Amino acid sequence: MEGEVCGICGGDGRVANAFGGSTATCPGCHGTGRKTDVSQVFRDVTKTKPSHHKAPASGPAAAKWPTSLEGTQLANAIRDGSLGADVKTRLIVEIIDHEATHGRCTQTFVKKMRKQAGIAAPTPK
Repeated sequence: MEGEVCGICGGDGRVANAFGGSTATCPGCHGTGRKTDVSQVFRDVTKTKPSHHKAPASGPAAAKWPTSLEGTQLANAIRDGSLGADVKTRLIVEIIDHEATHGRCTQTFVKKMRKQAGIAAPTPK
């Protein structure tokens, strides 16, 4: 028998219950009394299937411009406004994200965005 003496059972291969006096096979050495070579017990089972070697499929491309009527009108107003390029980009991305989560731009959201961008509400025709 090779290997060091098991630290759990002290080399006996059995462990005893302190309350009932019953014994069982040592979970550390499985009854051999010696430490097991963990390099043989544990093996890497990750990425064993051919499907795991493929590159992950990329998701749908992110929208570059709002798709709803309200979102498009709002984005056009922001684009044509006098804000800085970074602020315009941030506001348009916020519109796109809102559409992605809510489906369309609500009146409340449009009012909020117009206020942030400093754009007056369009006059009814």
